[in-house]
Amino acid sequence: MMKFFVKGQRIEITEREVIASGQIAFVTLKFTFDCSWKNLHKVVQFSQCDAVYNRVLGVDGLSCLLPSELHPGMVQMSIFGYDISRCPMSESECGQSLIHSSDSDTTIRATTVPITLHVRPSGFDGESCNVPPTPDLYAQLLAEMKKLLSEVQNGSNGTNGKDGENGLSAYELAIQNGFTGTLTEWLNSLKGADGKDGVDGKDGADGLNGKDGIDGKDGADGKNGTDGKDGLSAYEIALKNGFVGTESEWLASLKGKDGTSPEVSGFATTEYVDERLSEILVILENLPTAITVTLFSYGEDVPEKYGSTIFTIYQNGIQDLSSYIRNHMPFCSAESGYALSYNQTDFGWDGQVYTASTTPITVKSGTAIAVTAQSGVTEKGVMFLIPIAGKSDSDTVQNYIYTSLTTGNCVELPFYWLYCDTFITGLTACDSADDGEYYLCWVGRSNNTHPIVREVKVMN
Repeated sequence: MMKFFVKGQRIEITEREVIASGQIAFVTLKFTFDCSWKNLHKVVQFSQCDAVYNRVLGVDGLSCLLPSELHPGMVQMSIFGYDISRCPMSESECGQSLIHSSDSDTTIRATTVPITLHVRPSGFDGESCNVPPTPDLYAQLLAEMKKLLSEVQNGSNGTNGKDGENGLSAYELAIQNGFTGTLTEWLNSLKGADGKDGVDGKDGADGLNGKDGIDGKDGADGKNGTDGKDGLSAYEIALKNGFVGTESEWLASLKGKDGTSPEVSGFATTEYVDERLSEILVILENLPTAITVTLFSYGEDVPEKYGSTIFTIYQNGIQDLSSYIRNHMPFCSAESGYALSYNQTDFGWDGQVYTASTTPITVKSGTAIAVTAQSGVTEKGVMFLIPIAGKSDSDTVQNYIYTSLTTGNCVELPFYWLYCDTFITGLTACDSADDGEYYLCWVGRSNNTHPIVREVKVMN
């Protein structure tokens, strides 16, 4: 074991050990950091000749293994880290998502001056045999992200959630919406009042003396009043006040749910997970080993940058983004910062809008798609990868994507829109697709989900 103390931008060796080449999972490096490195996501980097190897420590990690590929000679070792902080303004004030761009002044990068380690020949006869390669930095960060998601989904190291508070009863909801009176009075109010009785007719006047007068006729009985209309039921009142769902769903909503979050496989569902994913994504964007292709990003430059590269397929019609903008349609407008809004004004109720990019992307082992969005409910969605290899020179990209979707010439990726009252980023792995060049398409629905998409990025 070798021990190091990291102080500011300096690394000091506190305990040495002779390092022999060809070691596999044997030599451990242990680090102690001063307070300036607290909360930084740390990576140890080794350079030898033209080769570079990385070991991820993360935020809390203090040790790692020496890369087994190192051969006899000198090795330069350094450490760098990133810290992601929120803007000083609230998210509603600045309008930014949880992930800040790499050139933001809220991203802090720390580095150290390299120190030299010496690797000696081991004398091992099998030294020329294959040595398990050290995973590249991107693969290690992606593995850390998957481990984090697995812990959340499987509940490992988690604490039991507290029971949620009971929801308001229908009577309490009525009180909250302005009703005044007792529970009995409220129950009685659910049925309309009986109609009033009709007025009795007047008696006829007596005949005059002398000639027999004709007896006055009795007045006709008044007609019975009509019954009042039945009042609205509590469920109907709820619908009138904006509730969406069946009566069974409404009854279930009258009692608070237990304090547990639903399991959504492969996606961030808690603030803790979202912050960690945001941290990893920012680090990936700042590393030379990570290639990020932005297919869409909201902002004032959307008309120029994505007007012709983003298009929709809706009810068999193809329309590019510039057309929505030119016609001042809510799907992409200045009022929403040129985000993509799957709304009912443009698409009616439950319109399924296929949205695609004409920008080619490379898919290989470890490729992930990052979507920053806000959704009204958590709902299973869908993404498609359309292989570029099948496109002919005479066919347009838009028509080729449309034809591929209708004929099934595509790879379907599991995907979820996640309910959140702010913008969050979810990652979708492309593990089910073969290595190659593709176009990307996703589906947004104008139902209760009505997602708003701010960014779509592909990360390798």
